[in-house]
Amino acid sequence: MLCVLASCGATCGGPEPTTVAPTVSSETRSVELGPGDVVEIRVTDQEELTGEYEVDERGTIRFPWIGDVEVAGRTKGEIAETIETQLANGWLRQPQVFVRVVERQNREVSVLGQVNEPGSYPYKERLTLVQAISLAGGLNPLAQAKKVQLTRETPQGRQTFVIDVRQILESKQADLPLLPGDIVFVPESPI
Repeated sequence: MLCVLASCGATCGGPEPTTVAPTVSSETRSVELGPGDVVEIRVTDQEELTGEYEVDERGTIRFPWIGDVEVAGRTKGEIAETIETQLANGWLRQPQVFVRVVERQNREVSVLGQVNEPGSYPYKERLTLVQAISLAGGLNPLAQAKKVQLTRETPQGRQTFVIDVRQILESKQADLPLLPGDIVFVPESPI
């Protein structure tokens, strides 16, 4: 499938790409936790509870004092709220819990087209478009940086966005955060 996307510009048979950049809220990036992912949980003034926890095959983590906590498909805020509620039920007064995704397993972004090392790369939290292109060895001399395509699954279905990476590199536009499963396609310059 990646070869097909690469050969037809990532938009074959689909709707025309849009030039409106996609938005990603911090909560959107928190969902889709799955087996093998690692979250860091901090409980204010409770060092013995603070640590990194790996999501098991059932989509849960084993948290001290309260046991299994379901985290798969939930936001960081929802996870923190669940743990706070359970800790407040007989353990602590007004606990404050902070959750951060440390590592995601089996999540990739693909960078295809006119880059030096096209392929799929592991998704890391807060990975941006420019960072992904850098992982792929950077733009090659044939790249058309002003028409880079980002294809993403959204609630409205698969969408493709056209981004002028030159604007990002020249600090005229903010770099775009990527999500697991995103496909970046750098087209060939017509010249």
